[in-house]
Amino acid sequence: MDWSIVGCYLLTSIVIGLWANRYVGNLSDYLVAGRKLRIRMALATMTGTELGLVTVMYMAELGFMQQYASLYLAFLEAGAVLIIGLTGFVVYRLRDSSIMTIPEYYEKRYSQKVRVVGALVMVVSGVLNMGLFLKAGSQFLTAISGLQDEMSLKLIMTGLLLLVLFYTVLGGMVSVVITDLIQFLILGTGMVIVTGVVFWSIGWDGLAAITTQQNGYFNPFNSENPSGKGPGIGWLQIIQMTIIIGSAAMLWPTSAARTLSCQSAAVAQKLYALSSVSFLARRALPVFWGIGTFAFFASQPELFAEFEHAVETNSSITSLSAMPLFLAKVVPTGLLGLVTAGMIAAFMSTHDSYLLCWSGVITQDIVAPLVGPMSQRSRILVTRIAIFVIGAMLLIWGLWYEVSSDLWGYLAVTGAVYLSGAIPTVVGGLYWKRGSQIGALGAILGGLLGLSAMGPCVTRINQWFSLDVNGTHLTLLTFLFSTVVYVAGSLAFPDKTTQPNSIDSGTPS
Repeated sequence: MDWSIVGCYLLTSIVIGLWANRYVGNLSDYLVAGRKLRIRMALATMTGTELGLVTVMYMAELGFMQQYASLYLAFLEAGAVLIIGLTGFVVYRLRDSSIMTIPEYYEKRYSQKVRVVGALVMVVSGVLNMGLFLKAGSQFLTAISGLQDEMSLKLIMTGLLLLVLFYTVLGGMVSVVITDLIQFLILGTGMVIVTGVVFWSIGWDGLAAITTQQNGYFNPFNSENPSGKGPGIGWLQIIQMTIIIGSAAMLWPTSAARTLSCQSAAVAQKLYALSSVSFLARRALPVFWGIGTFAFFASQPELFAEFEHAVETNSSITSLSAMPLFLAKVVPTGLLGLVTAGMIAAFMSTHDSYLLCWSGVITQDIVAPLVGPMSQRSRILVTRIAIFVIGAMLLIWGLWYEVSSDLWGYLAVTGAVYLSGAIPTVVGGLYWKRGSQIGALGAILGGLLGLSAMGPCVTRINQWFSLDVNGTHLTLLTFLFSTVVYVAGSLAFPDKTTQPNSIDSGTPS
C-alpha cells in the first residue's frame, strides 16, 4: 500500500512534465514563468521550493543533536523574511528592475565582466551547496523503507534525479510551478500527519523529560551541548547564522527566482511578508520531529546504543538517519506511504527549482554574454543541456563526498561562497552610488575564500599553520573580507562614468 501511494505520485509528476512543455514559448516562460505569478501561486511555489527534503533532514538532525536549542534558526529566518517583507529591502528594487537573474543586475549596475564572474562564482557555490541534497534525500528513503545497503542508496539517488531532470527539462519554470503547487499540498498534508504522530508517540511528558531527565540542550547561547550528542552553538555561531540566513533570505537565487517571477514589485514584497509564517514552519516542525526522535531513543538506552554503534560501523547510516528510522517505527502503514510521498514531494520541489536556477544562470549570464546573440530556441536548448550536466555532477559529488560536520554546517559554508560577495555587490549597487566595477569584482572573487571553511580545508589549514580555527571563524572572515574589499576597491578605483542607481527611482526602500 505504501509503495502504491508513492508510485501514483511519481507518475503524476511525469504527466505534469509532458503537459507543461506545451506552454513554454520563450526563455521568459522557461525561466520565470512569463512573470505572471500572483501572490497565492507565488506563495505556494516559494514554500514548496524552500521546504525541501534536505531542509527537513538537516533541521531534524539538528533537533536530534541539539534539541530545543536548534529552534533559534527558525526564529532567525522567520524574522529576517518578515523584515524584508515589511520594508521591501533589496527585493522590491530587484523585481522593479525587470531582471531574470541576479548576475543580470550585475551587468546593469556594473559591467558584463562582473556579470560573468559573478555568475561563475554563483554556480560554483550553488552546485556545491546542493551537492548533498541527493544523499540526504536518499538516506531518508533508505532508512524509512529499510533498504540499508549502499547499492540501494545509489540506485535511489539516480532514479530520483532522473525523474526530476525529466519534468524540469521539459517544462522549465512552468512545470516547476505546477509541480510545486501539488507538492506543497502533499507535503503540507504529510507534515501535519508526522507532527501529529510524533506528538502522539512521545507526548508532553516525553518532550518535557528531555530537559528534566535527559540533560537536553535548551540554551543556544551556551557553547557547550549538555546532552553530549552533538556540537554546541554559542554566540559566534549565532552571529554567523544571522548573517548567512539574512543574506540568503534576500539573495539566494532560488528565492530570488520566485521574486523575479511575480507580477510586480509590490507582489514580490507581499510574498516575503506572508512567507515568514511558512519559513518558520519549515524549520520549526522538522526540529520538533528531531526532538521527538531524541526523546524516543533516550527513553530506550539500549536502542540508542545500538543506533550509535550502527553510525560508527555502517557508512550508510548517519545522524541524518535517526528521524526516518523513528518514523518507520511509529507511523502506521498507509499513512507511512502518504508521509513518504510528501517527503519525495519535498525532495523534488527543491531539486527542480535549483536545477533550473543554476542552468538558467549558466545560459543567461555565462554562455550568452561570451558567445553573443542567441535565439530563444538556442537559449532553451543550452539551459536543458546545463540541467543534465549539473545533474551528473550532483550524482558524482553526492556519491563520494563525506560530510565532516552536520549537514546544515556544510550548506551554510558552501552558500557563503556566493552570499559573501553578493551582499555587498547588490546592496552597495542599489543603495550606494559610489560602488564600482573593481569593488564588485573584488567582493565576488573574495567570496571564494569561503571554500577554506569546508571541512577538509579547515583540517589542512590547522595542520599547516598550527592554528585552531573552525568553519565559523573562516566564514565570518570571508563576509568581512568581501565587504571591506568592495568598499576599498570602489573608493580606490571609481568607475569613470556614473552608473545608474535605483536610489533615485522613488521606489520604497
